[in-house]
Formats: sequence, C-alpha cells, structure tokens
Amino acid sequence: MLGVIERLRDEKIAFSTDYEDLIAYCKDFNPLHQLKILKKATPALPEVVVFPKSVEEVSRVLKIANELKVPVYVFGGASGVIDSATPYEGGIALSTLALDWVEIDEENMLVTAGAGVIGGRLEKLLNHRGFSLRHIPQSLFCSTVGGWVATASSGQFSTGYGNIENLLVSLKVVLPNGEILEERKTPRRAGIDLKKLFVGSEGLLGVIAEVTMKIFELPKEVVKLSFEYNSIESALEDAKKFLKLKPALMRIFDDEETLRYFDSESFSLILIFEGENAKKQAEKAKEISSGIEVEGYADLWLEKRFDVSDISKIGILGFIFDTIEVSCFWNSASKLYKAVIEAIRSVEGTVTASAHASHFYDSGLCFYFTFAGFPSEPEEYYREVWQKAITASLQNGGNITHHHGIGRLRKAWLRDEFGSYLSFLKELKLLVDKNNIMNRGVFP
Repeated sequence: MLGVIERLRDEKIAFSTDYEDLIAYCKDFNPLHQLKILKKATPALPEVVVFPKSVEEVSRVLKIANELKVPVYVFGGASGVIDSATPYEGGIALSTLALDWVEIDEENMLVTAGAGVIGGRLEKLLNHRGFSLRHIPQSLFCSTVGGWVATASSGQFSTGYGNIENLLVSLKVVLPNGEILEERKTPRRAGIDLKKLFVGSEGLLGVIAEVTMKIFELPKEVVKLSFEYNSIESALEDAKKFLKLKPALMRIFDDEETLRYFDSESFSLILIFEGENAKKQAEKAKEISSGIEVEGYADLWLEKRFDVSDISKIGILGFIFDTIEVSCFWNSASKLYKAVIEAIRSVEGTVTASAHASHFYDSGLCFYFTFAGFPSEPEEYYREVWQKAITASLQNGGNITHHHGIGRLRKAWLRDEFGSYLSFLKELKLLVDKNNIMNRGVFP
C-alpha cells in the first residue's frame, strides 16, 4: 500500500489514512454492519480513502490501482443496504463525493451531474429553476447520482416518470484500467446501448463519474386520493385499473403498514395525479374504484416518507430490522405477497412482517417487505429470514430484487436471477477488469 500512497501523493490526489476516515468508509447501511459497530467492531477497513475531484483524477487513481493490483471499492453516499461496497480485502475506498458539479440545460430539459452529487441537493437546485428530476428515492438526502445508476434505483414517482434507467441520457464512466468512456449525447439512437451495461453494475465494471438525465417541469396541478380495502386482492385489482389513468405515484399498504401509517386496520392505497389532467384523472379514479375513499392518507405518507429514525432507535435495543424488495407479474402478486409474509413470520424471533407495493408497471409491480425481529442470535435469524423470503419469492413467481441491487447479500441467488446470462457477465467482468480490482468479492 505504501506504493499507492506515494503515487497518490505524486499525482496530487486528495487521500486520507486517518482512522476516522477509514471507519467512515468501512461499510454500507446493511443492518449486520450496524450490529458490529454497536459492539465497537468494524466489518472491514480500507487502507486508504481517496477523494478524486474530476473524471481525470478518477482515471489516474484507477490506473495506479490497476498497475499495482490493489482492490478498489466505490462509495457514494454509502446508503446501500446489501453489503455491496464493504472493503473486505482492504485496498482503496474511492469516494465520489468530490465529483459534485451540476449543469442544467433548460432548453433540452437535461441535467448533467457529477457522480457524487447528493440527490436532495440536486432536486433543490432543479426546483429553484422550476424543474424536477422526479426521481425521489427514500434515500434522497443521503444517496448520490452515481449510486442511483450503479444500483439501478427507483424513486417514489417511478410509476409516472420511470426508474433511473428511463431517465438516463448519457454516462461518463472510467474503466478499471483508467480509460474514460464517453459517448455522443443524443435523445435516442439505434444500436446497442452500451451505457446500460453500467446500470446496476454496483462498481464491478468501473466507476460511474458523470450522469446526464432528463428533467421535468414542476407540476402546476397535483391531486391526491386515498382508498381503503378489505383485502390485498381488491387493492391490487384497483391498482391495475388506476394504472391506465397514468398516476405519478401509487402505493398499496397492507393492513399492518396501514395501521402503522394511518391508524386503521384496513388495506389502503394512495394515488397522486400530476399535470393539466390531474383533476380529470382523479375523478375517473373515483368512478372506477371499488374501495372506500378516505381523507388525508396521501398527505400523511408524504409527511413521513423520509423518516427512518425508528431504525436507529430499535437497533440499540437489540432488534434487527431490514427490508426485502422483489418484483413479480400481476398474475403472481397476491400469491407472492402471502407466501413471503408467511415465510418471514415462520422464522422464530420475528416481531413484525409487513409489505407495501410501491412501483407499478403494465406487466407487474414491486413488493417491498419490511421485517423486524428480536432474536437471541441476530445474524442467524437475519440470514434465515432472507433465505426463506427469497426462496418464497422465487417459488411464487417473483425475483430476487427490484431496486436495492445484489451485493454480497443476494449473490447466492444470481444464477436463479440471471440464468445463462450469468456466464456472459463473468466473461464481461474478466474482459473489462483483467486484474479484478473493482469491488472484489462481490462477484461469485
């Protein structure tokens, strides 16, 4: 590592070997890491943290690492939860937070941002000019633009505006050998869309350094609706009908989450319509709904949607808490929901298991399961819940992830998810990263 430090110093690239910085870049937000930190232990430690300020500096860092065969783990806001960036083999933690430029192109409705720009800052800058990205993940104020692409993230308004891959116009990427990839920016082109190889790549193939995305005018009209139902099936049936009215946002809460958010024991659904036709679409939704219209649930959820403070409060009491998101086609939705909830509740120590559906497509949806347990053996309990939940999803028409990614947490099921594409991915990784420096240990 001494050679790396000397080369970084020669290249005048900012770095730190201070213990507090190494701890700050030792993990993501996976709950098992929180348990270790509470015991004053770290899951891993990098040997140096680097803070490149430009695409060219990222390139120089990777050239050094590649030449010396030193592992590199890429960090944005470290808000991931799937144990992806943890530097188990030491080496370099590359922080993207100094890649923080923003350029807004109002005429072409585009924004170009450095990979380290925090989502909440970007959204405020856009709002000030009358625009919005409409990509609003719950991690908005602690996740980065580059992280969104690297994890194939979804925002709360994905039903109306799409996921990050739908907003993406162009990427600037640095390969493990330091080569910078950049393409001509264009609204659309035929041929292979190679930048999509880096969407969801979780730092395996290189460093996402700059992202150009579509932006939207802030909606002038917004209408919110809320309904209650007596079953998950009736809520799902209405959601499928509402989808044809093109809502900007739609969420179904099961009975346990409805109780938590709205103090009611029913199942519930909230809808938000935006734009010139918002009132008209809302009236149509009321006409076709089989649910009971209720007041204020959408506003209550909007107020609470970024508040995850309960996690830190219950963690120190010995509880373990996590979420599991999967997607499925409409014809599997009800069966999958019940099977995964039953699987989680079957694990001894489970205190609560609930779900909401938060991202909808013509062909299906995403279920987002939440569980908390108070087990005698937290790590064994945690792994058993994941094993049973993912197995239940796969056996009932679901997949292994919707938008949190794979990381080390889900890599045991990669073959189930990718099928024979997994062999292609292995070949691609070998071709692009010959010295296997990028996010070493994540890929099987």
